[in-house]
Amino acid sequence: MNLKKIISAAAAALCLFSAVPAAVYGVGSLQAEEQLSDGTFYYELVNGSYTITSCNPEAVFEELPELRNGYAVTAIADKAFANCTYISKLTIPDTITEIGSSAFAGCTSLKEVELPSRLKVMSDGIFMGCTNLESIDIPDSVNTISSYAFYNCSKLAEVGLSGELSVIEPMAFAECSSIESFDVGDGKSYVFEDGILYNSGKTNICRASVKLTGDVYISDGVTSIDAGAFSVCAGIENIFLPSSLSHIGDDAFGYCVSLKSIDFSEGLTTISPVAFKNCASLETLDFPTTLREIGDGAFYNCTKLERVIIPEGTETIGEGAFVNCASLEKAAIPKSVTSVGNNAFGFELNDSGEYVLKDGFALSVFTKSAGAKYAKENKISSSAVDKDLKSLAFLIVAVGLILAVMVFAVALMAKSRKTASFSAKKAKKLAKEKEEEENYKKIVD
Repeated sequence: MNLKKIISAAAAALCLFSAVPAAVYGVGSLQAEEQLSDGTFYYELVNGSYTITSCNPEAVFEELPELRNGYAVTAIADKAFANCTYISKLTIPDTITEIGSSAFAGCTSLKEVELPSRLKVMSDGIFMGCTNLESIDIPDSVNTISSYAFYNCSKLAEVGLSGELSVIEPMAFAECSSIESFDVGDGKSYVFEDGILYNSGKTNICRASVKLTGDVYISDGVTSIDAGAFSVCAGIENIFLPSSLSHIGDDAFGYCVSLKSIDFSEGLTTISPVAFKNCASLETLDFPTTLREIGDGAFYNCTKLERVIIPEGTETIGEGAFVNCASLEKAAIPKSVTSVGNNAFGFELNDSGEYVLKDGFALSVFTKSAGAKYAKENKISSSAVDKDLKSLAFLIVAVGLILAVMVFAVALMAKSRKTASFSAKKAKKLAKEKEEEENYKKIVD
């Protein structure tokens, strides 16, 4: 996996535009029978109804047609209106039941949209990058909001969720830097409490309000924080995670620029790719012993990060996990780690996007381990921790032997003086005990 694609929103958008097949939603997956254009829209006649496939990018309109040539318009194809920057207000008629992936992505002037009442799925990236969209009401017919549906809708503040909604996929509202509230209405699948949108069982966090500030405590019982859930929550300073939490999703805390500390509890096993990217105030990381995986770019561009403690038991450290951590001078890789991704430690990205080894960076590793291999292959200065541990063990054993010899010697001396007077022996015993105590303290010190 290429980390540069992971950490680039533009690349993510391009991947999204091309990655979702039209057949997923049925739009554009049927054989076209006839093509038509009215100067503003282009259509394909499919199984007796029209699908809008594209539009004149310079056209100005506020409504989509219900009929053409006596046939109903029932679908909008993938990317049909992508990057049409002249649309500011739009009404989509109720005849339309399917809207393809990225259909309105990049419509940067779009402020208001009225969705059709029979729509079932908000498809992947449907309004991604609509940076002027301020609010939206999801029709009661909608049961699924797909990944990236409203990604980077930077002015979106309020969302009315449908009563039939049962699925909000990860990243659906990621990097919505103005998101404040969700109206769940009579819906039974989601709960919005204290600025956080949960599933009904409150085991998953789907999205948080950017109004959250200061200390944030995640309630016990939460097992997963979805991708993008706290992204761009710029006011959070300290996050406290419960022992029930096992998974932190992609970009979960991306761009939380005021986040200083994370209280990880035992139980966490996975930190996904770019989970804490661009957390520019984060200074220390003390992971739990249950952690097994740190994903690609997990702490990319955490420029103030100075101390990282990776526990024994961790198995995988992904590509570029700590890239561009300018303040991180050293790290230790435990013996349990079996895989260290490219440029995981000690590297920065220069202005040309190339990886450059950071001056003075050093690693502590175990001999013949994945960490030692990584350090050698990347010519990173390293020290072998296990050699130091062997030296310490030898010193402890040596001190123990010295103490044993001293105790034995004292016993022999006491035995040789059995003929001395009682008063003399008592005086010598007290003196010897005092001397032994002083010697013991010196040895321990």
